[in-house]
Amino acid sequence: MVKKRMILCMVILFLSQSGYHALHAQQGHLFIGREDNLFVIRHQSAILDQAKTFRVYLPENKKPDQLFPVLYVLHGAGCTSSAWPEQTRIDEMAIDYEMMLIFPDGETSWYLDHPQQTAMRYESYLVQELLPLIEKTFPARRDRSGRAIMGASMGGYGAMMFAAKYPEQFCSVSSFFGILTITGEIEAIAALLGPYQNDRDFLKKNSPFELASHYINQELAILFDCGSEDQTSALIAGRTFHERLNELAIPHIWQENPGGHTAEYLNSHLKEHLDFHWKNFTLITDP
Repeated sequence: MVKKRMILCMVILFLSQSGYHALHAQQGHLFIGREDNLFVIRHQSAILDQAKTFRVYLPENKKPDQLFPVLYVLHGAGCTSSAWPEQTRIDEMAIDYEMMLIFPDGETSWYLDHPQQTAMRYESYLVQELLPLIEKTFPARRDRSGRAIMGASMGGYGAMMFAAKYPEQFCSVSSFFGILTITGEIEAIAALLGPYQNDRDFLKKNSPFELASHYINQELAILFDCGSEDQTSALIAGRTFHERLNELAIPHIWQENPGGHTAEYLNSHLKEHLDFHWKNFTLITDP
């Protein structure tokens, strides 16, 4: 049974595996809980005007004042911040890497700022609120070479979208069966934003395929893959995105592997993605 302890704090000193970390909440109150080897953080979002929950994997602190690179991990549609830990072995595998993992809650927002609904401003929330909160509160690196982002399905789309729109923030990006073009009639997008034809300009401004030129000369490491039995639009979108990056001569890794749009696929290829980001963290150093 998962045990949860929730306490209200401004500054809390707690035991993280075998090392101590001080958390300093810079604004407002944080509710800190624990689920196995993850911390569960609840805070009041000023941008979304609601309470939000995210989860954090914090590595063992082996030396004083150690700062860790951070990998943001985005969930798919219909899920919450608990999806990755519950459906994959990511928190178990994380012990092999000295990097923090952040699991935000993006609802089924496609991580976009909805043009009409002010309560659905998840792009702004992640970039303007959550990212600074992580770097003020946790022993996180604050440089581009210490930040990466990945996701699955809707989260894979979100990761690629954030990397294209904010290339100065991330040094690597990866996607599992992401919907990398949203300029077509996708039911989930239509449900959120209305029919595609009514939001054509908005979708083009937020589609990784349409934003691909933003990756040019960014020294951004890119990995994306999809299962060859995937029955969603992700496989065709991945192939199309791969062709687009080739046209633009943008270095990247594209893989089609056996499997479908499933948690089993994620678990089968999760280590490849974690290795990809960890290798990039260790190779890149900002001048």
